[in-house]
Amino acid sequence: MSSIPEDAPPHCPGTNSEDAGKASACAGCPNQQICSSGAAQAPDPDLDAVKERLSSVKYKILVLSGKGGVGKSTITAMIARALALDNSKEVGILDIDICGPSQPRVLGAEDEKVHSSGAGWSPIYVAENLAVMSIGFLLNSADDAVIWRGPKKNGG
Repeated sequence: MSSIPEDAPPHCPGTNSEDAGKASACAGCPNQQICSSGAAQAPDPDLDAVKERLSSVKYKILVLSGKGGVGKSTITAMIARALALDNSKEVGILDIDICGPSQPRVLGAEDEKVHSSGAGWSPIYVAENLAVMSIGFLLNSADDAVIWRGPKKNGG
């Protein structure tokens, strides 16, 4: 599938380009406004794989806030621990806070490291049925910055 609209000018950079709608070739194109807004970009090809994997998770709870320091990590850990009291349930936490991943500390697992294999990363189990994946597990120390290059940076 091409990322260049049918009615685009000959030197169109394509809808997936950083120059979409902004390049000189885009001047006068009927798609210029929609391309520059990003609305014409093709959907992420990994989206279907993510949807498929998440379809096997019966319940998903998101703990969100636009403000720091309001207790998101504490509430997340408390909900997960409470749910994990039912041994018939498998509970998982995905801590995607790249600025201050605190689940390792909140759950008492700050010395743990993620196990890596050909199949990818394996989460840390803090209980028989409570798994945690956090960027905090990928750091050598709490003061380290996350620096990803190559496939990890690009989603591979």
